[in-house]
Order: sequence, then structure tokens, then C-alpha cells
Amino acid sequence: MKRNIDPTKKKRSRGEPWQVIYTDLMTIIMVFFVILWSTNQGKDIGISETIGDVSSRTISLPGDVLFPPGKFDLSDEGKTVFNQIFYDETGQVLNFQSSGLTKRLLVINGHTDGDGEKDSNLELGFRRAFAAYEEVKNYSQELVDHVVICTYADNSPQLEVPKFEGEISAAQRETLKLTKSKNRRITIEDKIINKFEAE
Repeated sequence: MKRNIDPTKKKRSRGEPWQVIYTDLMTIIMVFFVILWSTNQGKDIGISETIGDVSSRTISLPGDVLFPPGKFDLSDEGKTVFNQIFYDETGQVLNFQSSGLTKRLLVINGHTDGDGEKDSNLELGFRRAFAAYEEVKNYSQELVDHVVICTYADNSPQLEVPKFEGEISAAQRETLKLTKSKNRRITIEDKIINKFEAE
């Protein structure tokens, strides 16, 4: 008995199914990497970064909110800010327990603007960082073994102070004021160090 063969139907080769699957798989992988790449564009590396065996997250807190001008005693508003960040009934925010392969550090940095003498600014930056440490310690007694305190004065400004010569306008004065206020700050780096790779 003779079969009727439809001449419009193409004969399929044996290799076609795996080729289709392979092509689909490569397309999916390519789409995955395009999505991954696009989500990392514009990432603020000052907020979170991984370098070598250290992962770090940083928060920046405005000094003018935390402290009265030129002082290092935390304001009531400053204490409220720390409470909002570190108060945690579950105890996970400042949990320093690890598997032994990593170590967690909080690095508290005191920054001032460039007004006044450098030595005075270095001392003020340190005292403010220490005041921040004492406040955070209220939320974890383990902190003392996991903290580093640094002072920078105006040596690492968040914003470069613009240079104006001669008399300055009201707008220029406002720009200077805003820039200096951004530089007066406390930054807290939350670092996870991989001890196994570091050694």
C-alpha cells in the first residue's frame, strides 16, 4: 500500500530538537546577563560594595541633625535617628555572631567641614564619632569588640568646597553653606570581612 506524502511538509532532521533547546538556553542566559548588567548601571558604590574579601555597606548621617554647631554632644534629634536605625527587638541589626569564617566590624567616621584649625577639626571629628559609638553601644554591648573609630576632619569631603574669590553673592554664600553642611557628617561602615581569605 502506497503512502500519500504531502510535498509541502519538510522532512525534519534528527538534530533539530537539541539545537532548538540549545538556542533557547543560550537566549535565556543572554537575557539574564543583560538584565543583570542593566540593574547594576548607576549603582552608588559608596553605599554598598565588595572589594576582595571585604563586603561593606555605608550610611551617612548629617552632622547638623546629630549635633549642635561645633559641639560633640548628641542632640535629642540625633538620639532619635540612632534609635530608628539600631533599635531592634529581634537583635538582628547588631548581631555580631558568625560562623567563624567572617568578622563583622562597624567603622564609625567623624567628618567636619574645613572651617577652623585642622587640629581642632580632627579632635571634633573624633569626639563626634566617639559620641556616635557610645549611642550605638546602647543597642549592643558586643559592639565594643567590633568597632573602629576614625576622624577625617575635612580630609575626605563628600562635596568639594567651591572656591570663590572676592565678594560673593547670596547664591554663592548659600552654595558654600550647603556644601559645608553636607561635609559635616557621621558615616558608619558595616563591614563583613572574610577571615579565611584574609589569612
